[in-house]
Formats: sequence, structure tokens, C-alpha cells
Amino acid sequence: MIGRVVSVKMTHSASVLIEGKKTHHLYKKSFVWSKKYFADDPIGVKPGDIVEVIKTKPISKRKHWLITNVVGSDFVAIAQEHLKEEAEEAIEEVMPVEEEESSEVSLQSSEKTEKIEDKEEVKEKKPRKRKEKSES
Repeated sequence: MIGRVVSVKMTHSASVLIEGKKTHHLYKKSFVWSKKYFADDPIGVKPGDIVEVIKTKPISKRKHWLITNVVGSDFVAIAQEHLKEEAEEAIEEVMPVEEEESSEVSLQSSEKTEKIEDKEEVKEKKPRKRKEKSES
């Protein structure tokens, strides 16, 4: 599990906050949950570090977790990187990469567009005549 170090005021211990997002099964509303664990700190982490913790045998009365490694120090940067990767995957899923057309097809389509543009120019040059109303 990955969490953020909140406090390191204890000797060889740290308080790690683990946050998550869940969806209520009945109401389908998403909400944020958090849980604070006391973990053994053999590495020597600082407050604000993002760490990975694992469950271990009881070390003391309230300490059952062990900090294995430091993932990073800036939670916002790590979260943005994760969201960016998810967005790229979603974009690739929705908009697959298109293959380029052959040169012959593109030349034919460009000739068609030129013909259409010429016809539009001819239409624009013709002035419109209004019909006069006859007075009865």
C-alpha cells in the first residue's frame, strides 16, 4: 500500500496516512476514505514523503506495518503523472491511430476539393435579381 508520512515524532516509527476513493454500492456516490497507521521506520523518512508500507508481524502494541521504500517526496507530482498516464490510455482507447491514406487517394481528394471550390466561386459571381411586386 502507498501512503503519505504525516508524523515522525516517535523513535524508529512513522505515522502513515493512506487515502483511497470508493463508490457506495447502493447510491453510486463516490467518497474519499483515509486511515492512519503506525509503521516501523528503518529508513528514516521525513514528513510529506510518499512511502510504500507492508503488513508485518506485530512490532509493538499499535505498530503492525513496515516502511519498505520511499516512492517520492511530492504527492502532487506523482498523482499528476498517474492521471496523465490514465488519460493517454483513455485517449488511445477512444481515438485509435489512423493509418495514412495512399498518395493516389489523397491526390484524388485534393482534385475534388479544387473542383468544388471553383464551382463555389462561379456561384458567388452571379448577382441575384429581385422580382418587383406588381401593384394591383
